Amino acid sequence: MALIDRMMDNGCQPDGVTYGPILNRLCKSGNTALAMDLLRKMEHRKIKLDVVTYSMVIDSLCKDESLEDSLSLFNEMETKGIKGNVITYNSLIGGFCNAGRWDDGAQLLRDMIERKITPNVVTFNTLIDSFVKEGRLSEAQELYNEMITRDIEPNTITYSSLIYGLCMENRLDEANQMLDLMAKLVDEGMRLFRKMSPRGLVADTVTYSTLIQGFCQSGKLNEAKELFQEMVSIGVQPTVVTYGILLDGLCDNGELEMALDILEKMHKCKIDPGICIYSIIIHGMCNASKPPSQRSEARCQDVHGNDFRIV
Repeated sequence: MALIDRMMDNGCQPDGVTYGPILNRLCKSGNTALAMDLLRKMEHRKIKLDVVTYSMVIDSLCKDESLEDSLSLFNEMETKGIKGNVITYNSLIGGFCNAGRWDDGAQLLRDMIERKITPNVVTFNTLIDSFVKEGRLSEAQELYNEMITRDIEPNTITYSSLIYGLCMENRLDEANQMLDLMAKLVDEGMRLFRKMSPRGLVADTVTYSTLIQGFCQSGKLNEAKELFQEMVSIGVQPTVVTYGILLDGLCDNGELEMALDILEKMHKCKIDPGICIYSIIIHGMCNASKPPSQRSEARCQDVHGNDFRIV
């Protein structure tokens, strides 16, 4: 901010390209008030604003749970002739759903469709997850069917949410069918992954972590462990998120000793596990002491509960 002021003092007029990274950084670091202040300065200085600029601040407001302010800024943007896009709407839908206002989120989806703005998998996943948590599985399934109708491919997050909802209603046969669909999706991801290396493409931590998560969630723990070992052996460094995904899968499947061994290796490598990792281990210890029927119920919940998203 001070650098921009110095630029102007020296007769240099910053443009949208100059402001963009600063605004993005303020939003990502949670400095929403400063981001709003910068946005107003940009307007005052006649900097041309676009949907990307407004969407950054709207998303930050939603994460701060300032939903009325985010809607107000959205309406202001539209009044100026700048139309929201799928990213703008996803931020708003996510904000309302996180605040428990699922019906408002669903109304925003209807508004998108009426205005010919195509929703994506993130849009549907946010709403499906929210309706499942609210115990409104039938609405979640309607949204899933809408995804299929619109040729939007569900992903492991979609299936995990629906499996959780079906398990909570004791509809285990349907949950198993959904699990099979998720397993096929992960297998297809693995097939594409194996095509990367011959084409000169190098898999990174995010690629490996995503596949490990898919294998864990679809019940293929051995494949997840093998992929983790492959990742380490070729020098791709796992992150805390990668470790969390694997440890969650191990604890969920009763392999507590291996989970504890990996935790010890993290300490030896001076990797700070953080509260999420410790919570997984504690949960695994508690779950290990339960009778089999309660462990099955906890396993069903864990498909949905400890959700490490790869972004």
